[in-house]
Amino acid sequence: MKRSLIIIIAFFSVLPLLIAQSPYRLTVEELFERGMQNSIAIQQSVIKAHISEDKLGLAKKKQLPDIYVSGLLGYVGTPTILDKDLSFLKHSEAPDWKQNYQISATQPIYQGGRISNGIEKARLEKEVAELGLQKDKAELKLWLIGKYLDLFNLYKSRDVYAQNIEEAKVRLKDIEKMKEQGMITTNDVLRSKLLLTNYELSYKETENDISLVSQQLNIVLGLDESLVLEPDMDLLASRTNTLPESDYIYQAYLQYPDLKMAERNIDIARSNLKLTKADYLPTLSLQASNTLARPIPNISPAQDLFLNAWGVSLNLSYHISALFDKKRNTNVARQQVSLQELAQLQQKQNIRTNVKSAYVKHQEALDRINALNESLVQAKENYRIVKNKYFNQLAILTDLLDANSVLLTAELQLTSAKTKAIYTYYQLQKVSGNL
Repeated sequence: MKRSLIIIIAFFSVLPLLIAQSPYRLTVEELFERGMQNSIAIQQSVIKAHISEDKLGLAKKKQLPDIYVSGLLGYVGTPTILDKDLSFLKHSEAPDWKQNYQISATQPIYQGGRISNGIEKARLEKEVAELGLQKDKAELKLWLIGKYLDLFNLYKSRDVYAQNIEEAKVRLKDIEKMKEQGMITTNDVLRSKLLLTNYELSYKETENDISLVSQQLNIVLGLDESLVLEPDMDLLASRTNTLPESDYIYQAYLQYPDLKMAERNIDIARSNLKLTKADYLPTLSLQASNTLARPIPNISPAQDLFLNAWGVSLNLSYHISALFDKKRNTNVARQQVSLQELAQLQQKQNIRTNVKSAYVKHQEALDRINALNESLVQAKENYRIVKNKYFNQLAILTDLLDANSVLLTAELQLTSAKTKAIYTYYQLQKVSGNL
């Protein structure tokens, strides 16, 4: 009974450590979801989008009347009347207090297009901010999948090293038996032990890299930094269908964020040109006001009474001095339009080159997988043959270790090629505006 109690206590003491050491299984869906929720860059873009939305609301409110309310309450000192030589004559009778309360409303009637073009500019800037958010999300997804695939590659590499360590241990035992039988020299034993040590060091370094990449992802995903992440090991089984290159270019022209932003920037530049021209047009507004004042200022001496007055007026104004700068300001605004149109053309050229590059690199990655699959089969067969020859004393240890090194390299290269193919696929989706 006492022994059972000790075992139970020990189990529950070790259980928290086992739970802490177990890796956290992270799927691609959760990777993107957590990234969007916790990324500081995405939060900044969301705030920018909200700011642009508020600016659009402010621009629309300029269509409404401008209401102004004012109030004044003050003490009036006793006026002093002086002679022509500034000598004192007398004090004039006047009220001691003054009050003035006014309310006025001004409704814009014609502003030369300032208000309507200002609203249109704010709407376009809001679209640019939303496209910026979309672009930042795509860039974050590509970064996340890159780190995720690094993690996947490290886990696969660790498995390869683990298999080679077990293979090296079995091979070392067989070599030690051959040494005891006097069939080989001590040098073969030492070299085999050295190779096993190198594999164990590589295994440990891979585990450290897994911890480092996990921490980088944990920071962005809002997880505990000490958590060790484990990717979906069935990721390579997912199918990635590739369309013709022309389809990706067509999709990019329709939905790539940078190209859409270039189009909106052209529209913004045209709105700025209209706003520049509006500065040289008159403005017309309707104003209604009501004033309650004390004392009555138009009577001398002033009477300590309230005077209520109201009125409606049409206000017309024209900024004549702006005419002197009209030519240069208009030219600057037109040049900004031309500059944004050139930026759009440049962006279209970039799309074609980026899609071409991503498409070719993805096809290269797929071709590399096929080639390395054949290389791996050949490396396994070569290792099997050399291993049999060595233990039949038909080959030296150097040949066996070289064959083992070739097999290890082939396994690692194939894993790297498979993960790179997935990454290039996501790159292709990003440059075509699908990520």
